Amino acid sequence: MHVAPCGKVDRITKVWHSAWAAAQVGWTPPTSMPADAAHLFHACESGKGWQDCMHYCTHDASFDAQAEPLKDIKTMHGYAEWMKGIAVVAMPGSTYELNAQSFDFETRTATFFGTFRGTHTGHLHGFPAPTHKSMETQYVYNMHVAPCGKVDRITKVWHSAWAAAQVGWTPPTSMPADAAHLFHACESGKGW
Repeated sequence: MHVAPCGKVDRITKVWHSAWAAAQVGWTPPTSMPADAAHLFHACESGKGWQDCMHYCTHDASFDAQAEPLKDIKTMHGYAEWMKGIAVVAMPGSTYELNAQSFDFETRTATFFGTFRGTHTGHLHGFPAPTHKSMETQYVYNMHVAPCGKVDRITKVWHSAWAAAQVGWTPPTSMPADAAHLFHACESGKGW
């Protein structure tokens, strides 16, 4: 405020973060990634397990992935424990990198694109003996954030066969020789 020589206020300057204030009362969408989604990503990827991840999820948070090793896991609890086994037991010292993240305010969807790196040196029930081979695998999480701010649904998009082949859990995928020969014969015009 500025007070004129006559003693009356003649000018006021208001310093105010209007976008933040409007978001607090629901007039505009928030301006950043929901904290629980970001915390969940980091807790999960570092192998903290359900004991840490549960703080960022609804109690019944679901999980889905079209990846063979994860096909029977339907809850975030189950997935957090699976990741703990991978990151802490099967691949101790593993690391991850957050390559990109975004948040769609209309659908309340947080998206994380990451790269996981690890070497299979530990014994984990249900997995082959340690191969001492390394993997570098990329993946995407889509997390739905409930109105309470916690994650209630997560979908993982991951090429699990590629990752498993890198560490020697499955043979590398390749085209059968006969199929390749047939393709080349047909494409070169040799016919039957």
